[in-house]
Amino acid sequence: NGPTSGDKPQGKTERAEFEDLPRSIRERLPSRDPQALTLFYETYFDRLYGYVRRMVGEEHLAEDLTQEVFLHLHRNLDGYDPARALRPWVFTIATNKVRDYWRSRAHQSSLREIDIEEEDHGARATSGEQGPEQELQAADLSDQIAEAVEKLPESMRSTLVLRYYEGLSFQAIGEIVDRNEAAVRKRYSRALEELRKLLAGRGLSPMGGEA
Repeated sequence: NGPTSGDKPQGKTERAEFEDLPRSIRERLPSRDPQALTLFYETYFDRLYGYVRRMVGEEHLAEDLTQEVFLHLHRNLDGYDPARALRPWVFTIATNKVRDYWRSRAHQSSLREIDIEEEDHGARATSGEQGPEQELQAADLSDQIAEAVEKLPESMRSTLVLRYYEGLSFQAIGEIVDRNEAAVRKRYSRALEELRKLLAGRGLSPMGGEA
């Protein structure tokens, strides 16, 4: 089944849930234990790079930003609380690094504008009307779709990628992007709707194949 507004995405390997590091390993991270750091890097590097790559759309830039994320993480490990899961903390820092890049390049999305769109979209999102998720569930994650994702505003893109590709809960995404769960659900639905429009403009049917 494809992603819905209430269930975690399942079925695609690249979107599958993965186990966080056990607490016994997390407890060794603040002291920068070499073995724990290696496991941390091996567990998160590919996933973080994939997230950043989908956000910025450039391979070499994504590599540079991912390295910056890990440098930031390494410098701030002494403030990490091992009782908490790593993933929300890690992706919060990655999201902030991407936002810093967009701001520095004057490509910052208007969060105020997106919030207004979310309010306008709220009635539809809560009306019980079938959303675009079902229409997108069988779509091929082709290069054209990846390019369409890159055209979404930054705030929509981050929510879509964290949910659809990373399988994070709406609550966890809310912690990362500093929005409540209801707002995240609306933003995700809006992002999928915009993605459907972009695909239609490229002559692609949301169900895959030619429109």
